[in-house]
Amino acid sequence: MRHRSRNEKGFLILEVMVASLILTAGVAATMYLFRLGFQHLERANDNNLFSSKLPQVVNYMKVLDMEAKQGTEDMGDDVIMHWDARLVDTVRPSRDTPDGKLMHYFNLNLYKVTIRLDSRKLSREYEMNVFRSAKVDKNISPLEF
Repeated sequence: MRHRSRNEKGFLILEVMVASLILTAGVAATMYLFRLGFQHLERANDNNLFSSKLPQVVNYMKVLDMEAKQGTEDMGDDVIMHWDARLVDTVRPSRDTPDGKLMHYFNLNLYKVTIRLDSRKLSREYEMNVFRSAKVDKNISPLEF
């Protein structure tokens, strides 16, 4: 059996301390990277959830009562839609005939709709233009405006 010299007595403890420090730093870095990866995965899931709700929002705009001006709807999966509608312009289509200008029995209304989707941690805002037609009083002659 070999005896250690005086200079080598504390060297083993120092080696163990350095090795444990390196191991602890590696474990801490790995835990940090797992946490970061989980946060990015959660954000990607929220983005995918909003992307999957957009077709539902567009279909909802088809039946929405624009006269209400604003509202809130639960879209499911903890997604809430807030909307505001503003009338931009109203046009009554017409066409020229030999008897004069013939006005159609409906008006076209253009609305600008601002939509905000809210989830647990994420909120997105969208804008879209929506056309709607509204019947005009049939007692008015098509040649009148």
